[in-house]
Amino acid sequence: MKIVGIIVEYNPLHNGHVHHINEIKKQANADVIIAIMSSSFTMRGDLSLFDKFTKAKQALNNGVDLVLELPLVYSIQRADLFAYHSTAFLSLLKVDEIWIGSEQNNELIYEEYYKKYLDNINNINDCMKNGYSYKEATASFLDLESNDILGFSYYKAIKENNYNIKLKTIKRLNSNYLDKNPSNEKIASALSIRNDINRIYDYCPAYVYNDFNKIIDENKLFDLLKYKILSSNINELNQLFFVDEGLENKLIEIINYNNLNDFISALASKRYTKTRIKRMLVYILLNIKKKEINEILNNKIDFIRVLGFNEIGRKYISTFKKELTIYTNIKEGLNKALDIEFNASRLLDSVYDLKLIKNEQGGPIK
Repeated sequence: MKIVGIIVEYNPLHNGHVHHINEIKKQANADVIIAIMSSSFTMRGDLSLFDKFTKAKQALNNGVDLVLELPLVYSIQRADLFAYHSTAFLSLLKVDEIWIGSEQNNELIYEEYYKKYLDNINNINDCMKNGYSYKEATASFLDLESNDILGFSYYKAIKENNYNIKLKTIKRLNSNYLDKNPSNEKIASALSIRNDINRIYDYCPAYVYNDFNKIIDENKLFDLLKYKILSSNINELNQLFFVDEGLENKLIEIINYNNLNDFISALASKRYTKTRIKRMLVYILLNIKKKEINEILNNKIDFIRVLGFNEIGRKYISTFKKELTIYTNIKEGLNKALDIEFNASRLLDSVYDLKLIKNEQGGPIK
């Protein structure tokens, strides 16, 4: 039996993602395709256009057999940690291969860059000890585009954890991750679609744009964020994850801003990118403390959270009932990482009335 894993955010799922799945079906001879998917917030700290259950339904429509959640405490992290956690979850379900989109479409480059990483590891560690970000510390040799940086990170995670998983690539077509405008009539980057949401009709399949009325606007979270920051003292802010090196003193400047994007731009600097700031603001909004995150991340991943499956996926996940803790629905008190996920759904329900808590407790999407 051939088990293939993919690592996705689907923000939104577009025609390039359809191509990705179609190529896997042509090339991989997979019996089961498993997606590990970031939840209602993405790796970069954005609120996803669609909630995680809507994305799970879309993923099943795209040909995925089993959709697993990558909870936000594992996903809203820098690229190497995002890769570390996503591959850890897939390894629990014994995937044989992980197939990724790639700019260069050359699996051999990851071994080459891993050797460069090992040659530079002491310098990387010294830079990070001195306050530089992982991206800054690896910039001197990691001269790859976005998808291949993630590809290197997946390779590194597989190598360092001795997973029996092969990393396979599919050529990314007609657009790069950071393209703000389409250059092709059929395939556009997710970023360009988010920049003009009406592009969803041209660059996404019908089962995605038919959910247009479910799109959620992250700017509606700004008032809650503002209240959270202004009702906290400096010591309370400093206890929250990602609030480091004096950022707690700058956060109170939120009183001078009326929208999220302007506030993010004001906090960003050469040292703290917009992505780093956005990640921090999600942790502040959800009141997630450093102590909580450290406790979660220091423990081995030993569970699976199922968001959706078809009959193939249901049969496959059932074979792990005696080996793994499998959550098909959740409530408070089951798991620390999923407690945070549950609270995130409750907060989003309070703003958008998405019925996420009902879905959290209702079982997988089918």
